[in-house]
Amino acid sequence: MIDDKRVLAIVPARAGSERLPGKNVRPMAGCPMVEWTLRAGLEAATIDRLVVSTDDPAVAGVARGMGVEVIDRPDELAGPAASVIDAIDHALATVGGVWDYVVLLQPTSPLRTAADIDGAVSLCEARAAPAVIGVSTLPKPPGFYGRVDAAGTYHKAEASADQSVVINGAVYVGRPERLRIDRSFQTEGTLAWVMPSEQGWDVDTLFDFMMAEAVMTGG
Repeated sequence: MIDDKRVLAIVPARAGSERLPGKNVRPMAGCPMVEWTLRAGLEAATIDRLVVSTDDPAVAGVARGMGVEVIDRPDELAGPAASVIDAIDHALATVGGVWDYVVLLQPTSPLRTAADIDGAVSLCEARAAPAVIGVSTLPKPPGFYGRVDAAGTYHKAEASADQSVVINGAVYVGRPERLRIDRSFQTEGTLAWVMPSEQGWDVDTLFDFMMAEAVMTGG
């Protein structure tokens, strides 16, 4: 809890993964990858209730083993085209009650910390923002980035301050009433919680997985 505000954290962890099957429960530095996100959520001081929304029995087993509540996600919300906002709506309806903030913690960001969660929630409350999203600094300065056209020609990108971060997917904070209207955490007035690029690392492929594990183990 922050001040008198109630905060619900949701970990969306569906079974399907086209690029790295079973990645949510794939062992990473000694435990299933999803466990790192659950640990951060449990350690965050601002979180009043942590739930996992999943259709994966293996994920559910990990969560229940840690004492985390599981919400069984229906099939229509579990496919690759399913909207995470719809999954949030389902979780809110299942949990019930009145919540001032909802926090989305994707299991594919295992290097995010409890301090990142608390910082993002505190920022949203302190600035009375509609939402806060986690962003990371780019691995290289903006001047290193460019684009390649259809002919294979390289074009240097314009380097500017507003190109110096990328949404990392590690933490999203929003107000349920705004999410129901805007259907997105990216709305007018959304603030950024800036994280180092390695801390906001997103796991989508085997290479991503190996890099995150290397950071954890110092390898």
